[in-house]
Amino acid sequence: MLQAKRVSQITLLHSPLLDAIPNVFHAFSTRRAEHNELTLGPTSSDNPMIAINRSRFLAAAGVPGWPVLKLNQTHSATVHDMKDTWASNEPRIGDAAITAVRGALLGIQTADCVPILLADRGGAVVGAIHAGWRGTASGIARRTIQMLRENYGISPSNLVAAIRPHNAVCCYEVGEDVVDAVKDDQAFTRRLEWQKPHFDQALANQKQLLAAGIPPGQIAVSTLCTQCRGDLFYSYRREKSRTGRMLSIIGLAP
Repeated sequence: MLQAKRVSQITLLHSPLLDAIPNVFHAFSTRRAEHNELTLGPTSSDNPMIAINRSRFLAAAGVPGWPVLKLNQTHSATVHDMKDTWASNEPRIGDAAITAVRGALLGIQTADCVPILLADRGGAVVGAIHAGWRGTASGIARRTIQMLRENYGISPSNLVAAIRPHNAVCCYEVGEDVVDAVKDDQAFTRRLEWQKPHFDQALANQKQLLAAGIPPGQIAVSTLCTQCRGDLFYSYRREKSRTGRMLSIIGLAP
């Protein structure tokens, strides 16, 4: 479960599981500030309000001025180990990252897909994952945990994970091609009143985290739906190309 708080008129979400880890800062943005239009992306936009909104969000999250190590998200299975802050200027092409760099943030942009934030309980390394259905089908959550083990010797049993609000099974209608790609029948629900199956992308990714070795009590999953809750979240499915973006961040204190 995630909790909401309001700081300087900005509503953000956070995970008590991640809050309990010393020196780890994190937050999940919403669209709610003075008005319901706090968009934080896309970073390619020339809208000057995006940079202003990002600065305000980082300050509300307690990390003012920290560089955000960016990804050019392409619905891939590519995971990067960020060894420096260069990606704050030149985004890396991929959909997940890990880092032990202190005083910097990993950032994931979404408007329906599943963002997952990870941290080891010792506060030595963090990770961030963008898991759309293609990334889920490619096992990007599992690949990220594998890199944490290989590069930093982090046991999955020492990891904490938080899955933020996303397009939930109530609304996420998909085609049979997605069912075939994901290969997890339990992650799909079919009802007579639905023309197509609905994908529970949080469940599919939670199962990957569990299979990789993260204990159930160390995984927080939000059940809020971005498509249902237009008062709180942007949704590409609901608003199409005019939608804004939300940002999920995690980093280590200097």
